[in-house]
Amino acid sequence: MTPFSILLIRVLAIYLALSPLMSVSPMLFIQRPDESINEWLPVLIAWVLMPMVAGVVLWFSARALANKIHASSREEPSVNISDEGLVRAGSFLIGVYLFVQHLGITISQWAWGGILAYGSLSVIVISVGLVVGTSSMGKLYKKVKYAGG
Repeated sequence: MTPFSILLIRVLAIYLALSPLMSVSPMLFIQRPDESINEWLPVLIAWVLMPMVAGVVLWFSARALANKIHASSREEPSVNISDEGLVRAGSFLIGVYLFVQHLGITISQWAWGGILAYGSLSVIVISVGLVVGTSSMGKLYKKVKYAGG
């Protein structure tokens, strides 16, 4: 179960690192000439930089955390859980979730105000890449997994 826990911790790390980017990305495309970048820079650092740092720390300490979690438990019978397969399934599900969510945002903003949501459009492109490129995500995960040692 330790490898499965490592995988889940790393999925949480990815979620922590990328989730703030998705919520702040529409703010980057809004034109506000009366506000300077100095006014919203502390908020941007708090919302984006801190969760990204936490995600990176979780990613690299996932093995130690999983070993600590499962150190006192009795060894369970072997279960064949392919982490590459879970990454493929997870990237597909995340892609579908993002596609549906941001397609709704894009359509509603265009229908109500005639505004083209460029942030949501970029997320739609990324989500299509996640859905179509599930095998590439599995291969990328395998490369990243064995890159650290």
